Amino acid sequence: MISKPFRSVYSVGCGLGGKLGHGSRTDEKHPRLIEQFQVLNIQPMVVAAGAWHAAVVGQDGRVCTWGWGRYGCLGHGNEECESVPKVVEALSQVKAVHVATGDYTTFVVSDVGDVYSFGCGESASLGHSTAADGQGNRHANVLAPELVTSLKQVNERVVQISLTNSIYWNAHTFALTESGKLYAFGAGDKGQLGIELVANQTERGKPELVDIDLR
Repeated sequence: MISKPFRSVYSVGCGLGGKLGHGSRTDEKHPRLIEQFQVLNIQPMVVAAGAWHAAVVGQDGRVCTWGWGRYGCLGHGNEECESVPKVVEALSQVKAVHVATGDYTTFVVSDVGDVYSFGCGESASLGHSTAADGQGNRHANVLAPELVTSLKQVNERVVQISLTNSIYWNAHTFALTESGKLYAFGAGDKGQLGIELVANQTERGKPELVDIDLR
């Protein structure tokens, strides 16, 4: 995925699941302009490309996703594929400033520092301690954007999210705040979170502060 200074986005390579955004599943051997943004009147500002899907934040704060929709990673309330960029309507009241994609997971950061996530809930890497209705478990897949309430509890504005590409092997996530604090959650059995886990604990469902100064 390539983003040019004048807000055009090009894609090239494997077209499985429609992840190149050209309305088909055809492979592209040369960079090709994704024309759907002109149709939607969106000027892409931030581009994130996962292994099977991609996402864009427009200048107006709208979020578009496309590609393979497995586990709900596109945020449209289902697991359908989208072969061209489609606006995530569930975020219509949110002005996004940042987006990050993993294997089948997506995170969106708003202009006020709220974080939304959706997709595969493996290893608790979405940051939801329970399902939206208070029932279920933190490994549940999320088909539409859901506020990561555990990050609200840090009482600081989140500015960036970074996550692993793999959902099946040690999936974990980092959240960076405005003051340079780093929080981690997800799989931690190999020490990848940078925090201490109690005996027999293999993951962290809620964000925990990492002892590092990034200011």
